[in-house]
Parts: sequence; structure tokens; C-alpha cells
Amino acid sequence: MKISRTVTIKKPVNQVWQVAAEDFANAYKWMTGVVHSYENSAPKKTDSPVAGRICNLENKKEDPFHAVENILRFDGNRHILEFEIFPVKKSGPGIPIIKNHVVLSLSANQDGSTQVYWNCNVELKLLGKLLYPLLKLGLNKGFDGVLNDLKVYLETGRVSAKKQKFDEKIGPVVSAGA
Repeated sequence: MKISRTVTIKKPVNQVWQVAAEDFANAYKWMTGVVHSYENSAPKKTDSPVAGRICNLENKKEDPFHAVENILRFDGNRHILEFEIFPVKKSGPGIPIIKNHVVLSLSANQDGSTQVYWNCNVELKLLGKLLYPLLKLGLNKGFDGVLNDLKVYLETGRVSAKKQKFDEKIGPVVSAGA
């Protein structure tokens, strides 16, 4: 399933790149749904600051639902970040997604703002294929949320209202890892 989203952020491209790519491991600071994130200790495949990240999506110490995200391409000159996301859930209902391959690219606008492009290809399990219309709607909404969180964080220096509510709901982080 291919999905493309875009957003304009009223900040220079280098500032957007710093948060989205160079500080990749710290998505928990601004991204709704991420309880905690930290550097993936796998060997680096690119000249990126980190090999990838682990994003805990549940606030529990033992085996939280999480995503393993590996950086495949890191082009700081052209502002292109390519990575794959693998959901890992050891208990409860399964996830209908095998992996998500994302290409995040940035371009500078003449007014000093940045155009952010999110292009992904989500590989689905059989259940995901059966739920395709609902899953596509949910993923579009989710990816719009990620881009909005990034926009609000960069433009205001604060998290989005949605991220703030999420953080208040989960309470103190009891994270595994890092």
C-alpha cells in the first residue's frame, strides 16, 4: 500500500532536518504515540548519526509493543532519509503490517519554509490486505498526525496538543531499553 503525505513547515530546511533526521532516535520528544524512543544498537549502514531507533508504543517495562526502525539512506546534502519500520508485538492481537518502507525528503521553499514529503510503502499481512480500506484510512490519518506533530514542534518549540494529551494519559514512563 503506497501512501504519500506532505506538509509545509515554517522553518528552514536545516532545522527540520536536524529534528527529523539527525535527532532521529529522539522521536519521543515530539511524536504522538511514542512513549519512549532510543538509538538502535545495530551496526550503521549509512553515515547517519545512528543506525536507527526503537520506538516503544506501550508504557510497560517488559516486552512493550514497539517498532524497530532501521535507516537505509541518509543524505544530508539532499535532505533525504530512507528507513524501514518493523512492528514488534509479542502479546495481544497481531499487527496486520509486515513493514513500512519510508522515504522522507525535504526541500527548501523560496519563503524560507520547508516542504516535507512522506512517501511510504506499507507491506501488509493477509489480514491487512483484507482490511485494506480501513487500514489505508487509519494510516493516512496517522501519517498526517506525525507530520502535524513535527510541524507544531518545530514552529512552536512545544509538542502538539495531541502529543501533550497522550503524554498525560500514559503517565510516568516505565520504559524498557536505552
